[in-house]
Amino acid sequence: MERFAVLGLVGLALTLCIIAGEIDLSIGSNAALAAVIVVRFTDSLGAVTALLIAVAISTTIGIIQGYFIAYLRVRAIVLTVGTLMLLRGVALFAAEEKTVMLTDFRVPDFITTKMFGYFSPASILVIFMFILVGIFMNYTRFGREIYAIGGARKEALAAGVNLKRPMIIVFAISGLCAGLGGVIIGLRSGTAQALGLQYLLLAGTVAAFIGGVSILGGKGGVIGAAIGTLTVNFLNTGLVFNVTPAFMVQLYLGVLLMVVIMFQTGSRIFDENQRRRQIISDVDARRGPLLARRQTGPP
Repeated sequence: MERFAVLGLVGLALTLCIIAGEIDLSIGSNAALAAVIVVRFTDSLGAVTALLIAVAISTTIGIIQGYFIAYLRVRAIVLTVGTLMLLRGVALFAAEEKTVMLTDFRVPDFITTKMFGYFSPASILVIFMFILVGIFMNYTRFGREIYAIGGARKEALAAGVNLKRPMIIVFAISGLCAGLGGVIIGLRSGTAQALGLQYLLLAGTVAAFIGGVSILGGKGGVIGAAIGTLTVNFLNTGLVFNVTPAFMVQLYLGVLLMVVIMFQTGSRIFDENQRRRQIISDVDARRGPLLARRQTGPP
């Protein structure tokens, strides 16, 4: 369930980013940094304190990214590539370029305790996050602003929507989810690698697109993100049980992402052609009576 929890957090974060018309390429690096921090400092500070520090740092990184994207008006795909490399470097420095491990490894009770015999606290946390973000996106003005800047940014800005606020919110949530995912993995395994968790970006992006987000932004939702997460999780689980090599898992996810994007693109082109035909048909229907009147002349 921890694997589902981490993938769910990343899928949720990337769903929000894509709805807003952006993408956070640094989410895996942010999660890896959080994992390194929590493993590095749990022995000296305790699991809870190290967890809070790691999540706070990851969330702050997200806020800073959102601030620069909003104020400098740069595309997130450009800025987060730089952040991706920067965070990997910071994680390597924090880990002293080696795998960090807990000296007295014991999985904390708040990670291992099962609720109702099946759900781990991490799973409950993810479900809570999905519900909270779903309410936020559908029933608050800020959520509607995120949809607006993703689907029609120029029109939204012309209508007075503040770009800074939704961007900072989206990337703050992305940083929070990355931090939570990183600490879950770090505390569950007792180890962390600065160059680890690279698969999260691809798996989370596939989950987001399977869940129905539009590549152009402005469409998608929390329910779709949950469905996409479950789909990718089942696929990963099946491949792992069949002892599929890691590179093949990445290959399958990459092919699946390409298929989903091509299907979305084809559907969009088809819809545009249908609308164009409908407009032409409506114009012809209105022009016919006008031509008939001109031919018959005035009564």
